[in-house]
Amino acid sequence: MPTPTPTPTPTRARSGAPALLALLLAFALLAGACGGGGDDDMSEEPTTTSSTSTTTSTTSTTSTTQPVGPLMPLTGLSSADANPEAGALVVKIGNNNGQSRPQMGLIEADIVYEELIEGSKTRFAAIYHSTLPIEVGPVRSGRTSDIDLFDGLGMPALGFSGGNSVVLGAIRSAANRDEIVDVGAIWRESYYYRVDDRSAPYNLWFSPFDDDGEEREIRGLTTPGPQFVYGTLDESVGQPIGGVSVNYPPSFSGRESVHIWDEAVGGWVRVQDGTLHTGLLDGEETEIAPANVVVALIPYGVSPADPASPEAESFGMGGVQVFTQGREVQGQWIRSEENPVWDLRTVGGDPIPLAPGATWVLLVANSASRFASGDITTYSQTDAAVILRDARDLLTLEAN
Repeated sequence: MPTPTPTPTPTRARSGAPALLALLLAFALLAGACGGGGDDDMSEEPTTTSSTSTTTSTTSTTSTTQPVGPLMPLTGLSSADANPEAGALVVKIGNNNGQSRPQMGLIEADIVYEELIEGSKTRFAAIYHSTLPIEVGPVRSGRTSDIDLFDGLGMPALGFSGGNSVVLGAIRSAANRDEIVDVGAIWRESYYYRVDDRSAPYNLWFSPFDDDGEEREIRGLTTPGPQFVYGTLDESVGQPIGGVSVNYPPSFSGRESVHIWDEAVGGWVRVQDGTLHTGLLDGEETEIAPANVVVALIPYGVSPADPASPEAESFGMGGVQVFTQGREVQGQWIRSEENPVWDLRTVGGDPIPLAPGATWVLLVANSASRFASGDITTYSQTDAAVILRDARDLLTLEAN
């Protein structure tokens, strides 16, 4: 089957050219009911697959280039060919282990939430608005944390692989309240397919485009509003910093998420569990380096879906460390059901502006959580440079 030719005028920007999409799943995707409130371990494999090719070279990208056009609400960047009034798309992306990496679609996301899940691991919720990726994966299950977290995005579409009955019930209730549009694999199986270079459950991919390169029409979406304030950070605010690490206890090889400032790329390069964290972009492994990293301390309760599954309580207030424009600013986050955006304030109460571009929000368990809290460490510019150099050297060595 030839690669489909893209339509030149989509409703918003797309990243890359459409990849070869497989024949769609020939069976209904079942909701996984294993640990973590709905982790999906699908034992049945589809009869047809699609392969995602990769190369071992790495490149870096920055999201601070600002073309002429309207401002996009989730990045603060201008876009000449994107529609600011389009609806947002959220996709749950796996990050359990090495089989999940490199992920497809993380680099194109406007906002990425890193949520704590069972076993001191994390899962991503990637939000797309200014740019739609051609493919996203591996797609994993939803969590009860998701409903409150996506409030404030208008009415977005939510893509996920499945969940246990409690998770599915919560998502269905949110859809019935017109809070989200459910485009999960159970209801929209034609949007999903398996790739043949990974094993289940790490091989489920999603595409917001059909085989003809047309953006899928998802009815009912409404426009998201800004989630942050964007602007230039005054040099008197905060302090220069090299990077930050969020580490969870080593139970089940717990997650360590590191972001190192690299002025050359204008972003915070991610190093996860000691290795450079790359994403797939146009078939190449590319460094993940968002313009902003927000480390928000939040309480995690126990999810009603599973006693082993943490549930993020994202309404309220708590401590925050904002990493933007090569600096760290400490303060407080505030977010409520009435105003479900991230109000980031300095210790003195002034708004903290983010650099226009992509933002990663690390939702870190605080000391009031029912699960182990995360340890936060900041690095000097000298120490951070060593960490980044070693991570890049290790990737090069492995590639050779």
